[in-house]
Amino acid sequence: MQPQHQPVPPHALFFDLAWGHFRARLVEVFATLGVADAIAAGLNPGVNERFLRTCATIGLVQRLEGGSYALTPVGNLLRSDIPGSMRPAALAILSPNCGHYKAWENLAYSAQTEGNAFIKTYGHDIWEYYTRTNPAEGENFNKTMQGMSVGFIGAILDLYQLPASGLVVDIAGGVGTMICAFLKKQPGLRGIVMDLEFTRPGAEAYIAGEGLQDRCAFRAGDFFQSVPTGGDLYTMKWILHDWNDEQSARILQSIHRAMPAHAKLALVEAVVPDDDSIANNARMMDMNMMVMCGGKERSEAEWRELLGSNGFQLERIIPTPTPNFVIEALKK
Repeated sequence: MQPQHQPVPPHALFFDLAWGHFRARLVEVFATLGVADAIAAGLNPGVNERFLRTCATIGLVQRLEGGSYALTPVGNLLRSDIPGSMRPAALAILSPNCGHYKAWENLAYSAQTEGNAFIKTYGHDIWEYYTRTNPAEGENFNKTMQGMSVGFIGAILDLYQLPASGLVVDIAGGVGTMICAFLKKQPGLRGIVMDLEFTRPGAEAYIAGEGLQDRCAFRAGDFFQSVPTGGDLYTMKWILHDWNDEQSARILQSIHRAMPAHAKLALVEAVVPDDDSIANNARMMDMNMMVMCGGKERSEAEWRELLGSNGFQLERIIPTPTPNFVIEALKK
């Protein structure tokens, strides 16, 4: 006879929420101390048994017969030497000394005012922080975006049909991870990746490392002012969620001015579900955007309104197995 399912007591649910902080600290220390690299190399990880056994309970390692430990697929992402490494992300988000962590200490300010907690904390926005105040964290941020892109691009390429030829302009494309994947998928495409000047060395090195320097170029620029003209496909990944509606409108208007009539716009973003009972990353990321950038995640209706009021018609939204959707729009 099977035991009947018993509801989890509210006190137990509360402690599971409260201990989320402990789990995050375990991940940060695991990443900071290079435990994944040591285990992968067969070396002493330099931490005690109690720490490793607790890491096993959150899915970073698996205890083997004889008492040794192996990395799980999630734990393997915290290695520093693999494509798509999430070690930079763990350090960027979870390290108590980083700008991200300290801005979240002012969550109450954002919760009460919907204001930008990062500016409240530092007196300037996150982009100035990354480019001027702390360029080392800016470099790690680029590595974070690169690692996340590697993990998600395959699902996008499987579901979104790229043009066979023409020019793709990836706006705020970091070091070029996404556009290089596009160009490898379609050998007839050419590409431009546009981002801030501090990204140039990493982008040019990445493009050359992918063997695409003859088909892809880096352009420094400010998307509030202008973007490269003459593209057949304009793309942005995780950009408009950084900005409020007024700022996003300025970006979209820059793109609209640059786009030929036949061109398409493809955004890789979250789409917030209407049902708040559904556990989803979009709601949590919406809080992160409010705290860090003053931006927001948007529902389908909000995307339709934002695009429509800035010269675009939303054509379709393509879900993927990841938290990302491809939002395709045309010029009106």
